[in-house]
Amino acid sequence: MKVSYRHLKRYKEIVHILLKYGFSIIVEKLNIEGVAYKIPITNPPAEIKNMTTGERLRKTFEELGPTYVKLGQILSTRKDLLDQSIISELIKLRDNVEVFDTEIAMSILKEELSIPIDKIFEEFNETPIAAASLGQVYEAKLISGENVIVKIQRPNVEQLIKSDIEILKSIASALTDIKKDLNIDAQGIVEDFETQILRELDYNFEAINAVKFQNMFSNTNEVYIPKVFMDYTTQKVLVLEKIVGVKLSDVNKMKKLGWDTEKISEIGIRSLFKQIFEYGFFHADPHPGNIFVINENCIAYIDFGMIGIIDKKMLNTLNSITLAAVDRNIDRIIYLLMELDVISYETNLTGLRQDLLYLMHYYYDVPIDKLNLGDILNEVFRFCRTYKAALPPQLVLLGKALITLEGTARELNPNFSITVAGKSFMKYYYLNRLNPENLIKESKQSAQEAIADIRIIPRQVKSILRNIEKNNIKIHIEDVKFSKLEKIITDLATQLSLSLVLAALLVGSSLIIASPNVNSSWWVKVLAFSGFVVSFLVGILLVVKIIRSQYIKK
Repeated sequence: MKVSYRHLKRYKEIVHILLKYGFSIIVEKLNIEGVAYKIPITNPPAEIKNMTTGERLRKTFEELGPTYVKLGQILSTRKDLLDQSIISELIKLRDNVEVFDTEIAMSILKEELSIPIDKIFEEFNETPIAAASLGQVYEAKLISGENVIVKIQRPNVEQLIKSDIEILKSIASALTDIKKDLNIDAQGIVEDFETQILRELDYNFEAINAVKFQNMFSNTNEVYIPKVFMDYTTQKVLVLEKIVGVKLSDVNKMKKLGWDTEKISEIGIRSLFKQIFEYGFFHADPHPGNIFVINENCIAYIDFGMIGIIDKKMLNTLNSITLAAVDRNIDRIIYLLMELDVISYETNLTGLRQDLLYLMHYYYDVPIDKLNLGDILNEVFRFCRTYKAALPPQLVLLGKALITLEGTARELNPNFSITVAGKSFMKYYYLNRLNPENLIKESKQSAQEAIADIRIIPRQVKSILRNIEKNNIKIHIEDVKFSKLEKIITDLATQLSLSLVLAALLVGSSLIIASPNVNSSWWVKVLAFSGFVVSFLVGILLVVKIIRSQYIKK
């Protein structure tokens, strides 16, 4: 693999750390020119050897720095790609980020705001309250009197991340056999990661997300979204209202305060379904640390860097899959999965059908209040890994959000069951779908699409007829197993060509021998004899080809 010399130092660092934690096979696959061959592959110490793959991977990401920590955090959501043992380790990356010097943070703050800090903040606590892979969080008080939190981006993190992304792209393109062996599209993962992390590098993006959530919950008192101070928010600085409350994870404190935790869990469920079904825009990282409970009637979301988007078409398809599961209609489920491009004709459909059938029978007779949504979704993710099915990223984020929601809801309400979630699902899905305003909107859109089709179809038909008339039709077929057919046709064409050459040589040589002028010149005899020799060799080659093709078929 060729490397850019301006990144040579970083490549060496990556190779050293990979070798340190026993990932020499990756270094060998990459074959990085000018780097790998200069570094001896050493035997990792016993301490590292005794670590699990997940532990070694987590340690590797931690040492490689912010870009890889963030990559690990995103990979920790991909239960459709990685085993739970690895996921469990990557989740720990959230809590292991080194704090950077506050003096550096203050210099970044001054440079970004271009206003003296004492003109903005009455108080500023220089001890950080949290550190993340991209930034650091401080408490402060504005001159106007509002208590705020200030998020400041790490120094030079943007340059480091962009440099690392270039390297990751090179590594992903080199690991071409990953997709073949494990169905992990390394290049696709890096592209999605690039899109996500470049957005998170711009705190304006998070600020806009927070404003969208404010508008979403402006008509309810059950959910509070912190105010964004846009005048003091830049690409590297975010200033948000400080939320005073109890972390959702602190169930004991809520109970001591006498709060109804069951009611709080229901608010959380309703709020997430509102995001999904009414707006198709949801908080993709709703773990207990990102939700505060203000009182038993109100919760507050924080940290809007990671959001999920899901459209109406996807929701309708998911609903159809649910209904097909209730009816035990396996063929319908497989058809819908193909519609979503989750599986293809290359998937082992027979095995998938049998496993789905078993799964249906396993869960069908379980009382609904005993069903565990997390178990079902984890089973779905296991199917994806087994059958190399590629879930759309928006579905992965949705699945992760629902699993997190259920886990938190069970901590708040021990009697929580899928029935509670199901009732909220039915309420939000069907009320939103049968809402007269939405029905009119959908009808209008359908009518517009129909009118557009009516206008376009005659033009398309005319174009097709014109191409047929000019004999200019090309058929492009994808996702069908024609490689074997192509091989068979190629072999047949080769055998046919050799047969024709053999026949021509034999007939030509025989005609020369039969000619009355054959004794008139010695070179005519040589030509005839040569024809028989060549035809003999071609005949042997033809027999070998036929035997070989028959052997390969077996």
